[in-house]
Amino acid sequence: MKRIICLLSCLLIWGCSSTKAPSSLTLFFSPEQISLTAEQQRKITDFLNQNPYHQLTAQVAPAALENPFQALIQGQKRIQAVNKLSATQDIPLHLEYAPQQTADTLILKRQ
Repeated sequence: MKRIICLLSCLLIWGCSSTKAPSSLTLFFSPEQISLTAEQQRKITDFLNQNPYHQLTAQVAPAALENPFQALIQGQKRIQAVNKLSATQDIPLHLEYAPQQTADTLILKRQ
């Protein structure tokens, strides 16, 4: 009986102490922003460090610009900035352009 209580206590303590890595990260951009700020780079790096062995998807929305072509170009430049950061850590990203998503957002998801 003592062993069972000890085992259950150990499992409870281990379960409470282990933390789960977040499964997604949402970043917001200003409409004219194409590069990552230092804070955004830090958040992405932390997310990549917490999910190094998972298949990750980066969904980027167009910029809130009146010219649809310029909005598309802004989105592509943002994808390139995130892709460069993931390439430095050798973590592959599945890149997606998400025009239905809220404008000026980027979502990193673990699959």
